[in-house]
Amino acid sequence: MHCAGSSTGRYGETEAEKYRVYASVSFAVLLLGIGVPLWWHTTTVPRVTLPYAGIDELSQLDIRITTKITVAALSHNRAELFAREIRRTFVNAEIYQLDVDYQVISNNLLASAFTYHELEKVASTFDLDVGGLLLLEATNLNDAVLVGSKRTLYFSTETSIAKLIQVLSEWILHDKSLALTKNALAEPTIYSLDEENRRRFPASLAYDVLVTLVNPDPEKLKIVWDLRTVTEEYMQPFLDELSILSNFSVKSQWLYLLPLDMNPRRVPDSSPSRRHFALRESVLPQLVTPLEKKLASQVSLHPCINLVVYMVPCDNAPLHIYTRSGHRSRTDSNVEAFLSPRWGGVILINPPSEVCENAQEDEAVTVVPEETAIVGTFLAQLRLLLGIPETSKQFQKSIDGVTAVPLVGLKSRDWEIDSLLRYRTVEQLTSAKLTLQSLARLLKEISNIVITDVVGNRIKTALKLVHESAEYLRRGNLKRSFILSKEAFVISEAAFSDPTLLALLYFPEDQKYAVYIPLFLPAMIPVLLSLKNIRRYYFPGKDNTEKMVDLRESKNDEDSRSKTE
Repeated sequence: MHCAGSSTGRYGETEAEKYRVYASVSFAVLLLGIGVPLWWHTTTVPRVTLPYAGIDELSQLDIRITTKITVAALSHNRAELFAREIRRTFVNAEIYQLDVDYQVISNNLLASAFTYHELEKVASTFDLDVGGLLLLEATNLNDAVLVGSKRTLYFSTETSIAKLIQVLSEWILHDKSLALTKNALAEPTIYSLDEENRRRFPASLAYDVLVTLVNPDPEKLKIVWDLRTVTEEYMQPFLDELSILSNFSVKSQWLYLLPLDMNPRRVPDSSPSRRHFALRESVLPQLVTPLEKKLASQVSLHPCINLVVYMVPCDNAPLHIYTRSGHRSRTDSNVEAFLSPRWGGVILINPPSEVCENAQEDEAVTVVPEETAIVGTFLAQLRLLLGIPETSKQFQKSIDGVTAVPLVGLKSRDWEIDSLLRYRTVEQLTSAKLTLQSLARLLKEISNIVITDVVGNRIKTALKLVHESAEYLRRGNLKRSFILSKEAFVISEAAFSDPTLLALLYFPEDQKYAVYIPLFLPAMIPVLLSLKNIRRYYFPGKDNTEKMVDLRESKNDEDSRSKTE
């Protein structure tokens, strides 16, 4: 009876031990086999693989513009000389590599070409791509160099190669300004922008053009002007010609009760009974600040080009702008204008003096603005703000004997658009390259920034487009290179500003462990300790051997003690 009961007790202990081991195994599998991997997977920051090596190689990307120039002269020696000197002059250009060839044309072909339109017919026989140039020698030319509206420069038989190269460099190619644009974007602490770059709006996918008419005293001024018609008939067609560059949205508005935030200085005129008011050129930026507060130009994410018409009341009219040298900026018009770089332009409209003199004290003055003068000034300001080179003496250094064909209507010259395409391509390529490099450095330094598949694909696509655009630029395909650089610029900016990059930025690695270790550690300690019991249960041989060794050692000790006794 005693033996059976002892056997039953040992059997019960064995079954209980087996169930305890099974429970320990199940806990260990659930915690270590499923729980820990699941926790690790759910708390790991998702980061797709990025081409960091390719992005680092962008530092060696050389942006070079290949431009094809054809010299067409009346003699072989003159054509070869001009082509050779142009190559020699620009051989060390930082951003250009010119592909210059020459042709000899017949004198009979140009003998009957006396007008510009007849010269254009001759030039149309040459095949010119976007960005290309034709230097055509003309016999019946009054100017040393005539810059056409297409892609042709006409030079007379007396023109020197030095003057032709000066026109190419300063008016057409802008080699120094283009190189400065690239270097200033890459190293802004070393290079400072020139006047053109400081004035031009930076590259953007879209722009808002906001035309505003300001009436500071509607009780005394009644303005008769259809602002909407002006924007639709003049501004929009001009901007449609530049649709390849960006998307333009034209808006208009009226503002009332917005006086000048300064008192203009009263200046005596030529007649003792007359006087006018003066604004110094140095105080003009102070006019922009109160205007900016009221224009509501921040309602869009795109850069806003502000074009403001300010109607001067009779109490402060006529109002004129004086340069730093003490002279009036304009003497033959009631329109005074100034430009604010990367912001817009302002036109001050003076009412006719006879209207103000004949007005009654309590009577409103009716003013009809000079539409042609205003629109012409606005278009000139737009050209400068967008970066179209200006050849007029007011904005460009004049060259003796060099003139440009006047603009016809609202259409820009073809070589002006080409020049703007070069500027934008260089800007967009450089900006996309710098954006990718900055983003790669940021993602390397901060390991808990999420990199989704969308962001990864954008970075890879932008990197590919940058290389393709630079390659097309080296091949001389300016239009295709510009389109690709625009896509690279947009996609790289979208990757850099993607909101998913900030998803886990506030939850660093040390905080993750600080939160989860106190939660898992109390549950893991018993499981880890139970691993020893599991090992003993499934691998008892080693434990029994150790027990036998211990018994033998204890028995030997007892035998040795008994012999001693």
